[in-house]
Amino acid sequence: MKILVVIAVVLSTGLFFITPKASAHGKVSSGGTVDAQMKKLHAMMPMFSIASAELETALEKGDSAAALVQAEKIKAAVPDLKKSKPHKNVKQRKKFVDIAISFDEAITSTVNLIKKDDIAGAKTAFKKVEEVCATCHAKFRD
Repeated sequence: MKILVVIAVVLSTGLFFITPKASAHGKVSSGGTVDAQMKKLHAMMPMFSIASAELETALEKGDSAAALVQAEKIKAAVPDLKKSKPHKNVKQRKKFVDIAISFDEAITSTVNLIKKDDIAGAKTAFKKVEEVCATCHAKFRD
């Protein structure tokens, strides 16, 4: 499962640079401009996928130190996520921000539980992170 996530990220990242895409935020990215915040969002998503896969692996192994590194990578990107605009349903940005706040709460809980060396609790909290990701993608991306 984890290898499939990594493969999907690698393939989708490569296709992002090859395939021209229409932007919900202005012009076509192959010939026009995309705002700086959208560029940050595009950079965040592969990082979220990779860090999430590595976090899940670290939690399964009971490796708190490695899990904390990955969880903190994700948490550090949340402020930029909250400033971003969604790909679709752009007029529902408030809902997007609300979901980003839920994401922040879930990853913060995961970080705090890892710091307490509560791996079982961190696994449960991380499942919530994954659920929030899926909710956001279903509403604003996929």
